[in-house]
Amino acid sequence: ISPEYFALEKEKIFKKTWIQVGRVEEIPNAGDYFVKDLHACDTQIIVVRNREGEIRAMHNVCSHRMNQIGYEKCGNTRKFFCKFHGWAYDLDGNLTGVPEEECFFNLDKNDYGLTTVSCDVWQGFIFVNMDPEPELTLEEFIRPMYSDIEGYPFDKLTVGFEWTTVVNGNWKLA
Repeated sequence: ISPEYFALEKEKIFKKTWIQVGRVEEIPNAGDYFVKDLHACDTQIIVVRNREGEIRAMHNVCSHRMNQIGYEKCGNTRKFFCKFHGWAYDLDGNLTGVPEEECFFNLDKNDYGLTTVSCDVWQGFIFVNMDPEPELTLEEFIRPMYSDIEGYPFDKLTVGFEWTTVVNGNWKLA
């Protein structure tokens, strides 16, 4: 129950492991996205399907002034914009537009893309890992626990309901 111990768990466990954040059916089309709060990782991410159909994840923070860029919990967009100075990012997180760019001396847009998050898909489940170079691939992480159910038709299942609750207790107890 120690806040200091939980802070260590965040750094050593949650920010170093694969966390399931959604399903591919939630973002079927290019530009579809959802925003996910990851409290155990002290961050909020955007998960988006790019124009090539790939699923990407990035921190929901503008590289310029650290403002939020995804304001709705889900939607469809061609680009993400920061409302502070109007910086624009494509669906891969690349900086593509800077108003009055000439006022920024020696600005290399390649240096100011969104900070990406490791992202992979298993059986239609979308996973992220805050570690830029995870120790294990998603497949290596999943296989020991779930290899027996590979091929199960998860895409045929539907969501019946979902709920959120706050449990005033240790995360391991919940």
